[in-house]
Amino acid sequence: MNWKYFSKMGLALLVLALALPSCYKESNWLDDNVTPGKGNFPVIATLTLVNGNMHKRGETAQLDLRYWSVDQIKEIQLNSIIGGVSTLVSTTPYTSNFAADSQTDKLILDYPVPANLDPAVTKVSLEVKVINDNTLSRTSKVDITITN
Repeated sequence: MNWKYFSKMGLALLVLALALPSCYKESNWLDDNVTPGKGNFPVIATLTLVNGNMHKRGETAQLDLRYWSVDQIKEIQLNSIIGGVSTLVSTTPYTSNFAADSQTDKLILDYPVPANLDPAVTKVSLEVKVINDNTLSRTSKVDITITN
């Protein structure tokens, strides 16, 4: 065996392994979630559809929102977006509802799919916005498919 070859190859791999991680920008949670002078943004951990993403007109889609904030939360808004037009569906004042499984607050939101929805509409986007007392907010969106 050629030990010189293996030692040079090992050294080259070591240098490469140390150099590559320096090319990536590390995320900084604090920079992404704090505004100097205003406070902290709320954090949306997850937004999922409880009863699937396919619904008929007249049915109710249920959303499971998991969220938290260092600063006081004011309210949660649910908006529907149909054909690019956003409509406020509901505003829910903040009430603590700690979920031990996710270590977050939990809120189940209902979206009644309009029975008179235009037959040409096949997708509705549902956007949830968590708003803090300090006016900082965070949004998340899920889509439902409208079936006949």
